[in-house]
Amino acid sequence: MTDRSALIGNDMNKKECESFLTSRGHGVLSMGVENRGYGIPISYGYDEENGRIILEFVNAPDSKKKKFADTSEEVTVTVYEYESLDSWESVIVTGTIHSLEDATVSERLASLFFAQADDAAGNRRWEDREGIERTWYEIRNTEITGRRSEGLRPRNP
Repeated sequence: MTDRSALIGNDMNKKECESFLTSRGHGVLSMGVENRGYGIPISYGYDEENGRIILEFVNAPDSKKKKFADTSEEVTVTVYEYESLDSWESVIVTGTIHSLEDATVSERLASLFFAQADDAAGNRRWEDREGIERTWYEIRNTEITGRRSEGLRPRNP
């Protein structure tokens, strides 16, 4: 064991990163506009076939996250699992965020999202409420990087 890998872990390859993303469903979305940052916990589905993350925003019309999503040039999604100093993994996806028209969100994409997403809203998600908007987004991956603690075995993709 080298001192470096004990401190910062070992690199994960792209397939290992994608396997990790598919096995989770929640992370932190970070966006930035004009020297202002905004990070939020978010549920997602990972579309490995097309190299993108699918998100559904549920928000009020004057939503801060929608404003940041619509104007951020680059975003990141950080997904991690931490059990102990010797057992952790993290993946960072960097990309561009784009809104999706409802008509382009196929049953496959919606199913993928709901199968993987850690949906804190539960059944309340389906309630229609006045003043609440639902918007689909995709993050087109430009880079995926991941690291794991040195003692953790690689995932089998």
